[in-house]
Amino acid sequence: MTIETAHEKLAFAAPFAAAESREATAGRLGYLSGSPRVSTRADAETTGARAHILGTIGGFEAHGWRVERYVVGDMVPRAWTRKGSQQAISKSLPRRLAADAARIVLARRNARRAHRALAGRVDLVYERFGAFQALGAAFRRDGVPWILETNGPLFHEAKVERRSLALSGLAKRMERAAYRDCDLLVCVSDDLREIIVDACGVSRDKVVVIPNGVDTAFHDPASYAPRRLFPGFTVGFVGNLYAWAAVDLLLDAVADLRREGVAVHVTVVGDGLTRERLEAQVRALELGDRIAFVGRVERAEVPPYVAGFDVGYSGQVSSQLGRMYHSPLKIYEYLAMATPVVASAFADARRATGDGATGWLFAPGDRAGLVAALRRAHEAHAAGDVLPRMGRLARETVVAHHGWPARVEMLIERARRLLPGRLPPGGAG
Repeated sequence: MTIETAHEKLAFAAPFAAAESREATAGRLGYLSGSPRVSTRADAETTGARAHILGTIGGFEAHGWRVERYVVGDMVPRAWTRKGSQQAISKSLPRRLAADAARIVLARRNARRAHRALAGRVDLVYERFGAFQALGAAFRRDGVPWILETNGPLFHEAKVERRSLALSGLAKRMERAAYRDCDLLVCVSDDLREIIVDACGVSRDKVVVIPNGVDTAFHDPASYAPRRLFPGFTVGFVGNLYAWAAVDLLLDAVADLRREGVAVHVTVVGDGLTRERLEAQVRALELGDRIAFVGRVERAEVPPYVAGFDVGYSGQVSSQLGRMYHSPLKIYEYLAMATPVVASAFADARRATGDGATGWLFAPGDRAGLVAALRRAHEAHAAGDVLPRMGRLARETVVAHHGWPARVEMLIERARRLLPGRLPPGGAG
């Protein structure tokens, strides 16, 4: 199959997946998400979670599964999921306690409601784990396989990194129980698997690693006009502004390059807990004419901004647990938009860039390394045709290997091997 044929196949999968899935040729999936703040609505604050949910559902549908969803965040008042909802929780301990109490009450209620809505209608349940949530347990008692997906050690992340959790001891006990009780646990990185196995006593044999992917039909540069905020060489960042994103490191590197006479501009699309600190850093470094904070935008507005970047930035550093356990969606989204990357050299970046074929890698947290990578990217931009060629290769590589249908195919194949005879016989894998 040529790259063009693969691109065409994946691009048309999403629009027609819903119609094909009604035939349920492969099986019937119940997609569960119990977190009240995680929503697939266009104005949801948790943009990464939304992309992952829609991507996973679309991947199953592309392989002929009929998917019925029970996503709590799509049912709660919009104020719970919109911009500012996390900051409102993080402001004080009483608010975090109230939020925890609400999660616990809703978890029991929604577990019953999800079971009533989908019992007898699904062959498999796939749940995105949320703090205090375990909606799939009731289905497992019915004999339906329960696949649980985790994107981080939430007992740590929600308390320390996001400051959105108060009852961390109870949350950890419930999280460990869910990981142990499910039939199969999906982690997005090898480092996350090691953290979960070590901290939660989960058998390594039941854990599979499935990195994040990308909707290559939605993230297609042919569909958008670039939106540029600066005429000169521009590095772009898309995502939530947490400490682990290391946007502060990027700002320091831009200041270093300015002293060398190298002009680098930065467009930041997103919001989060560190935004005020980053804006203060821009003022202190006197970079106001070179840095733009766009804020959070609707999903449909993101690709035009990415199309206007010369390179995309993904500079994750290790968390306070000492590891970088995320699988950055942004890397795959940049590359799908034919935008080369400057990225910290963790597994996803090495995998997606071919160790530098479609971007420049630097050691995580290494300011001098980042400066050198940005300098090389700037030189490539000045050469005229280097970045476009890298971008075309990036797009071809992602379409062929990193779309959501490919990720779901990997998951189904491993689930069939680890849960023999328990999945429907048709479809991928």
